[in-house]
Amino acid sequence: MRHMFSHWCELSDRLARSSQIALFLDFDGTLAPIQSRPETVRVVPGIRSTLTALARRRGVRVWVISARRRADIRARVRVPGVRYLGLYGWERTRIWPSRPGVIAGVRQALGARLPRHPAVWIEDKEYTLAVHYRGAPDAIRMAALECVYHAVEPLRSELRIALGKCVWEVVPLIMGNKGAAVRREMAALPSSTLPLYIGDDLSDESAFAALSPVVGIRVGGPEFTRARYRLDSPEQVHRFLDRLRRQNL
Repeated sequence: MRHMFSHWCELSDRLARSSQIALFLDFDGTLAPIQSRPETVRVVPGIRSTLTALARRRGVRVWVISARRRADIRARVRVPGVRYLGLYGWERTRIWPSRPGVIAGVRQALGARLPRHPAVWIEDKEYTLAVHYRGAPDAIRMAALECVYHAVEPLRSELRIALGKCVWEVVPLIMGNKGAAVRREMAALPSSTLPLYIGDDLSDESAFAALSPVVGIRVGGPEFTRARYRLDSPEQVHRFLDRLRRQNL
């Protein structure tokens, strides 16, 4: 996996051959450093002005795609012209009129069975459930994982467990994944559009693999990934976006 800044000329060549750019950005760990609690996360300073400039470019479309709820990421990014996709890209505007009963049942089961430890807690997103375990001792983490699998196993025809950084998320199968969301959005664009996807987590791997010409950029260390390039941190993502802003597109 090569560092993006060391191979910028490769991207420049592809940009020159494309009619427009579809820029897909993860949120946590990409536009903002990861924190112990999701409500304390803030975007990298200065990144809003850079995204605003990119979103105004005629040949650029920008999406932020996250496991968070759409209203949450929209409130945290606050850039006009950006398209916000919540719940792994499934939540665009319309959602189910009421909370899925199967998710409510899992929430009740987990609330009764999860280990009582301050590092283990449930983030209820109404349509999905995230079980966080950042900082939990190994024994507590394994006990929590067993509870999650036990609660979901009878409902495998309706639910899946999405793995993330110190989190397991219970997701209805109908929602698909970020790769499906990227394919859906790209289907409405000209075939000469170049998709760029930047993300840091396991949930982003489906997007890196979704389209053969995608420029995938993984944020973080040299872990196994389908992305061809990497950046080291959200701060470097900002530098990349600023360089993209100054590119002739």
